[in-house]
Amino acid sequence: MEKILVVDDNKQNCEIIKDLLSAWEYDVYVAFEGNEAIDIAIKHKPAVILLDVMLPGMNGFEICKKLKSSPDTKDIFIIMLTVLNEVEDRIRGFNVGADVFLSKPIIYQELKNRVAWAINSKKAFEKTENIKEVVKSLLRILELKDNNLYLHACIVKNYSEKVGKILAVTDEEMEHLLVGAYMHDIGKIISNGDDHVRIGIDIISPFKMCSWLKVFVRNHHEKMNGEGFPDRLRENEMLLELKILITINRFVEVLEQIDDKNTTIIKLDEECRKGYLSIEVLDAIKQVLRDEKFIQSIQYNK
Repeated sequence: MEKILVVDDNKQNCEIIKDLLSAWEYDVYVAFEGNEAIDIAIKHKPAVILLDVMLPGMNGFEICKKLKSSPDTKDIFIIMLTVLNEVEDRIRGFNVGADVFLSKPIIYQELKNRVAWAINSKKAFEKTENIKEVVKSLLRILELKDNNLYLHACIVKNYSEKVGKILAVTDEEMEHLLVGAYMHDIGKIISNGDDHVRIGIDIISPFKMCSWLKVFVRNHHEKMNGEGFPDRLRENEMLLELKILITINRFVEVLEQIDDKNTTIIKLDEECRKGYLSIEVLDAIKQVLRDEKFIQSIQYNK
């Protein structure tokens, strides 16, 4: 039975949510203030914490930051419960590590769906722990070989995650996309030529994840119109995750050369008109850049 911790200073709210979660066959703990919540989280290791933002003393943002900063509790999924709908408040929550926001008053079916999603995501995360360690080791080799290559992989991963969320990829697709983003250029630890694609496949071939990772390592230089390499795939032959990686990899390559996002987008618009890149993915990249600009403007005006 999965453990859930509910943190809310309103005891009536706690009892209502506890009864619901218990009826859904979860093992439920409750806490009414920050220190108590942290103690329970450390002792019982719940899979999910439902954390109210507005608490006396240590508020939800502070509790979340402490939990996500500790190696003992950093992997617990935190769903923040809030009446706050301001963008700035949600940005603050994500900055301290919150996984999801749920607005109050709570819609019970939405609560049920969110908790189930968090539990399933945690199980998926635990199953991929070995993959994480393999990827971490390969990234370390990449970093030691060429720090710029390592930074490229990290930037591609970060944009892939943001674009993947906008395009609503599934949890499994996101997992594959992020590993693919990190590993797409792994062959360049040996060669910077076109043969880095073949070498990359050789490097990952002993791993079970090669069965799905190889498409990212082999095909990240394809073009939507079939003029890329090595397989000359067309857009209708590609997974959405691969289209995301191809377009973002090209975006980051051009950005590294030009160092100006607006000019980079203009160049990629031209390449889209030639049929090289995914228009859908480029539109999502543009949305990410608009979001970045908006967040920067908020931070600048504080």
